[in-house]
Amino acid sequence: MAHAAPPAPAAAPRQHALDGLRAVAALSVVGYHAWLYTLPTVSSAERGGTSDYVWHELRLGLVLFFVLSGFLLYGPWVRSAATGGRAPSVRGYAIRRAGRILPAYWVAIAASVLLLWWYDRTPGVRLPDGGNLWLFAVFGQNFRADTLLTLNPPSWTLAVEATFYLALPLLGLLALRGRRAGVVLAPVLFLLAGVAYNYAMSSRGGLSPIVSKVLPAYTPYFGVGMLAAVLAYGRTLAPRVGWALLGAGVVLVVGDALWAADAATRGSHDQALRIWRDLPAATGFALVLLAVTTAVRAPRLLTARPVVRVGELSYGIYLWHVPLLLFLRAQGVLPLFTTGALAVILPLTFLVAAASWRFVEQPAQAWSRRVASRGAGARDPGTAEAALAGAGAG
Repeated sequence: MAHAAPPAPAAAPRQHALDGLRAVAALSVVGYHAWLYTLPTVSSAERGGTSDYVWHELRLGLVLFFVLSGFLLYGPWVRSAATGGRAPSVRGYAIRRAGRILPAYWVAIAASVLLLWWYDRTPGVRLPDGGNLWLFAVFGQNFRADTLLTLNPPSWTLAVEATFYLALPLLGLLALRGRRAGVVLAPVLFLLAGVAYNYAMSSRGGLSPIVSKVLPAYTPYFGVGMLAAVLAYGRTLAPRVGWALLGAGVVLVVGDALWAADAATRGSHDQALRIWRDLPAATGFALVLLAVTTAVRAPRLLTARPVVRVGELSYGIYLWHVPLLLFLRAQGVLPLFTTGALAVILPLTFLVAAASWRFVEQPAQAWSRRVASRGAGARDPGTAEAALAGAGAG
């Protein structure tokens, strides 16, 4: 493993590869939901043959989104620790994060109300009380059982992301106090805190579903992404090492899926599965990220223009695909088998996501960059890296 800084010409392909990984994550999640929302009874517990288990495990695309967020957003803090530079501007970070996720999210939530409010209790549609809609505007839907997984169900993950965004500057400042050691210690503590939380929750029965849909349950995924950012900084891997990491990462992801599927087949709620959750898959994704971002040449599959384009649109894809699936099913025009639903929903979702990117996301990001840059000057070394990060779910 060489320790020289990556050559400048390789930077753009590596950035494109990250978009390629976003595309993989987004398409996996769409595949999972196309399976889920075409079931006669919309429940992830309804699994029959092998194909059901395969479609169900595409849910791991969500884990990849969380790992990506940890990797990308921790990068500026890693850079500051490595170079001895000043801490990234928390003000600039907050403005860019808000511009990246809020406008498109608010538009999608408002559209979900318009599309679905008339179809309560149709398959897959669960609506909150109208008086609680304000919780969605402030990412508060995860903190009430009667709003959790309602309206636009995947939005619960964005509430987790938003909580992580609030926690990250504190973690970053903790890391910088210890410089090179601190930058490793912060994500390790974050990861271990999540494992401890899941251990504590695993031994208690009758808990609200809220406890499994808040940040502490998912800190291990963000933590391994943050550790990958530490390992990747300033390094270029020999091709054979990169391919070995890539292969090991894929093996871990597949192994995690098989572990979860086996437990479901046996009807087991294995305590180890409740404690470690999908940490093996998260670790696998972190290894893939490490391989891709330290390679001399990123894998061509991830940097192909159509794949990169899907990655660019991934946030809009994530925001819109479930409300569109539910609306089409309520209208009786959604094929009630997975591949048929995908054939219908993917083109429509891409079209809506492209409009979201063009008319909402790009203008909002441009505005947030302008505002964040006022008076920041060279004080914020993390601008470029942070701008690469989509909302972890998108």
